[in-house]
Amino acid sequence: MKNKLLSLLLLLLVSTSFAQVTFKPGLRFGANFSEITNTSSYKNKTNFYAGVFAEIKFTEFYALQPELFYSKQGAKHKNNEGDIDIDYLSVALANKFFIDKNSGLHIILGPSIDINLEYNWVSVLNDNVDYELTPIDLSLLGGIGYEFPNGLSIEARLKQGLIDLDLFNNADYNDNENNQQDDNQLNKVFQLGITYKFKFR
Repeated sequence: MKNKLLSLLLLLLVSTSFAQVTFKPGLRFGANFSEITNTSSYKNKTNFYAGVFAEIKFTEFYALQPELFYSKQGAKHKNNEGDIDIDYLSVALANKFFIDKNSGLHIILGPSIDINLEYNWVSVLNDNVDYELTPIDLSLLGGIGYEFPNGLSIEARLKQGLIDLDLFNNADYNDNENNQQDDNQLNKVFQLGITYKFKFR
């Protein structure tokens, strides 16, 4: 009898939990303010990102948000001797933690993998490029956002790359002021943008 009651209670809890799960697709886009660390000849560069996401909200306080978006990054040369342009296809897994169930304020944390669209494994293996840049970057992202009742949100994120880009190991890029070949050159991006989440009834 106890086992039956326990099973029934567990079934009710699971059913209630799944009944609260919602799935809502959306769009996100905004501005990238990117830089590459340990590059004294380069400064911040402004670009953009744009893509899609799917919010899977499990509770009033937590949602998992897989994302797929194009992100244009790099750095601008201080003396206009050639900018660094890197185009990524980013796949992120954002975790959204809402501060209060009656407020749209939330914290965003998660990992992402960024695939270099030009200097990737396919182009390197096919010998379509003159040199190699890191084909992928692994990043950690964190930020804060606010969601309005109509599905529109504003957000600010910081994304820190974890893999050395190896920029100064070839002749195409150089750091004349302070050539630090032994230091890691990492992507660092501040993102400021908006999202829109579609509501289907």
